Amino acid sequence: MGTVIMQLVCDTCKKVLLEKEGEEHLLNERFPITPEESQILDKEHRGHECHIEAVQKLE
Repeated sequence: MGTVIMQLVCDTCKKVLLEKEGEEHLLNERFPITPEESQILDKEHRGHECHIEAVQKLE
């Protein structure tokens, strides 16, 4: 079985911005973002449409 990865995807830029590994984030319905990541996202993607998705990477 594979590893669950949560991805923050920018629909405007059509790219994956961040990836976080672990099912606990999915089960807790949270996508943890550090203050540094938050500043970068705010600076580079403010006003963009983004979504979070869970993917399973096969080993």
